[in-house]
Amino acid sequence: MEQITLRENFIQVSGNGLKASFGGSQEWFTDDGLKNIKAQGCGVISSVDTVLYLSGVSIISIDDYRCYIEQFLRETRFAKFFLREFQIRKYDNNPVAIGIIPIQMSRYLNKRMKIFDSQLRFRWNGFCGHKNMYFKIKEMLYKDFPVIWSLYSPKNQIKLYTRTTDGGFVFNGISTNNHYVTITGIIEDESQTRLHERMIEVSSWGKCYYIDYDEYLVYVGSSWTSRYCSNILILK
Repeated sequence: MEQITLRENFIQVSGNGLKASFGGSQEWFTDDGLKNIKAQGCGVISSVDTVLYLSGVSIISIDDYRCYIEQFLRETRFAKFFLREFQIRKYDNNPVAIGIIPIQMSRYLNKRMKIFDSQLRFRWNGFCGHKNMYFKIKEMLYKDFPVIWSLYSPKNQIKLYTRTTDGGFVFNGISTNNHYVTITGIIEDESQTRLHERMIEVSSWGKCYYIDYDEYLVYVGSSWTSRYCSNILILK
C-alpha cells in the first residue's frame, strides 16, 4: 500500500465550539453578510483552504477564516452574483445558482502566487478531460500542493467514504454532486484482496473523506461536458 500526502497538516479551524476540523466548511457561515456561502460556497472554501496551506497556515480561528472568505468576495468579480440563488419555474421553483467558476478561483489563487513571488500559475485542466488527470494529481501532491477538484455529473452522485480504525473504508450513506473538494492525499492498494485500488483523500465540509477514483470515472461518464466540468485546477 502506498500513501501520498501533503507534507504539513491540513487546515484546522478552531473557535465557536468547533471540533478539530479538516479544512473549512461552508456550513459554518449562515448569515446574509456572506452572500449564500452556506449553500453555494464550496469553491470559495477550497480556494481559501489552498491559499492558507500555501501560506504555511495550519491552524486558524473561525473569525480569521471568515476574513479570508470576505476577502475572496471583495476581490473576485461577480462572486456575489454567482453565489446568488434564483428560483426558476422550469426546475419547479427550486433554487438554482451558477456558483463560483474555475476562472474566478484561478485568478484569486494566481494573485497570491504573485505575492509569493512564484512563477507558477493555476489553470483549469478541463480541456484535457481525464487524460493523465490522476497522474497530474499525484504530481501536485508530490510537490506539496493541494488540488482543487470539481465533482460534476448531470445525473449521478459520488460516494464519500470514511476510514475505519483498521485502515479500511466504509460508506455511511454520504454522497455529493456539483461540489468542489480539496485533494490532500492518495492511498493506492495493489493487494489481491483490495476493494478500492485508488482512494483520493479530500477535505469537504470540514471533514476528511475518501473517493474511489475508479468509481469517480464511472460517475462522470464519457460526455465531454462532464469531463470538462468535473476536473481539477493544475499548476503550470
